[in-house]
Amino acid sequence: MSYYDDLLKKIPKIKHILDNDTDYTIYHYTKPEKLLDILQGETIRFSNVLYLNDKDEVAYSYKLIVQLIEKAQNLNQELFEKIHNHFFAKYKYIVDGNSDFENNIEYFTTSFSSDSDNLTLWNNYAKGKNYTGYNIGFNKKKLIKDMESKNYFPIYGSVIYDRKKQTQIILSIFKKWNTLFEKASKSKKASKIKLFNILFELIDVLNIVSIFFKNPEFKNEHEYRIVLVNAFGTEKSKPTKIVEKNGLFVPYLEYKFNKSSVSSVNIGPTLNETIFFTSTNRMLLNFGYENIEVYRSKIPLRY
Repeated sequence: MSYYDDLLKKIPKIKHILDNDTDYTIYHYTKPEKLLDILQGETIRFSNVLYLNDKDEVAYSYKLIVQLIEKAQNLNQELFEKIHNHFFAKYKYIVDGNSDFENNIEYFTTSFSSDSDNLTLWNNYAKGKNYTGYNIGFNKKKLIKDMESKNYFPIYGSVIYDRKKQTQIILSIFKKWNTLFEKASKSKKASKIKLFNILFELIDVLNIVSIFFKNPEFKNEHEYRIVLVNAFGTEKSKPTKIVEKNGLFVPYLEYKFNKSSVSSVNIGPTLNETIFFTSTNRMLLNFGYENIEVYRSKIPLRY
């Protein structure tokens, strides 16, 4: 069991909100050329969350944390001044390119959806009537169990879009760790090490939970995320690679999955359904995915 598993056990209600431990299929939407790379190489990329396509997506949670600290009452000033400064620095790092923020703990994620036939997501990959997107259906429990067996210790759950629920979660975390800090401060056995541990725990749990918050405008995506934590530059860190994406140099972890975790491939809306269907089946056979179901979108195509 990892440090992060132990940390999430301290907030069981929130952990249950993210994932209630039921088994179902999660779908990774992608372009046809990327689908080919994923299935042929049996690998999927987890990108550093600080360098996602939309910087506002990452900054959203950090800004919310800072705002809630500024509005909240009865919080320990010694603790929450440090928390405020930490997340304000992260926010400035993303929005303004402030280079003063340094942290070797990195969070890597890849996106899935609980929806196998999502028009919003298909539109991200469709380019005219002769080009469509795909998604790969993964058995959630098999994929996560495989990661754990390879010492990746994933953190996983559904993205939360409801602003009220996001606020409630953050405030409940504030309350719990504020109580821990106050109690430790008043103890005769209080030590600076113990107080620092509470501070760093609070930073870690806020970092983790904030990755699963997103602007309500994106709620139609029904996103599900798996997060991998990596301590860059340390002895036990996983090796990272770099890819150029829209002019950015994005660090990523390459994860080699077990074929048994792949359950289906779904084809986006297209006029040429039959040829896309037969070519996809042939491709799967070529790479040894004999028992994978191929489905076609039920969404009507309009031009």
